[in-house]
Amino acid sequence: MTIHFIDGEKGGVGKSWFAFCMTEYLVSKLISLYLYAADTSNPTATSKYKDKQRYAEFYDDSVHYTVFSENEKKIDYPDSILEMALNRTVVIDLPAQVYTPMSNWLEQKEIFTIGKQNKIDWVRWFVCNGRNDSINLLISSADFYKHQQTVVVRNWGLCENWDLFDEREDLQATIKKYKMQVIDFPKLADSKAIRMDANNWTFDEAVELGKFGMVGNSDIYRYVQKVYQMFESTKLLEAL
Repeated sequence: MTIHFIDGEKGGVGKSWFAFCMTEYLVSKLISLYLYAADTSNPTATSKYKDKQRYAEFYDDSVHYTVFSENEKKIDYPDSILEMALNRTVVIDLPAQVYTPMSNWLEQKEIFTIGKQNKIDWVRWFVCNGRNDSINLLISSADFYKHQQTVVVRNWGLCENWDLFDEREDLQATIKKYKMQVIDFPKLADSKAIRMDANNWTFDEAVELGKFGMVGNSDIYRYVQKVYQMFESTKLLEAL
């Protein structure tokens, strides 16, 4: 099985929305998964399924919480992720500024080695907002994850000009050196994205509630299709 961790290191780059979209895609493909929220103070991706009768079975069965901490007393908390990955695909919605505690856990416990021994693959999805600090964080962390597949997610919902991304020679060299995939995550109009986020609606709920009208529902449908095509293009989420 595969563990997909949704990274980006910075807050506000769209990690949780991306994790939610990945979860919806996997469910649409009937791929069993566990969705982990590692930001227990603001578990945005999982909150779309919490306390809702229609998602009660999915939430009780598939949604979990963990924490990556620099506190030595809590370093064991994420260990169960590997056990879960033996049975299903795992999606982890990571918080901001998680690099140090997560890398400590991975190194001290030799997690990648254990995963390899048990035929567990890792994919890192680095959500980028196109800004210099986001790009620098990607470059600085690249070597640590050199043996794992990294997918750079250009979030068009937060940035519509990627000239800096394309012009940074050090970034392009890093992408080439570590054979990273680069994908474009499409934008959903703010009038819909903000309202969906505020109400914790899934795509199905947004359409069924009829809050966006006939044309708005069509916009959401087209957006979902673009997102699903994006995931399919990576060939990293296919059922084994």
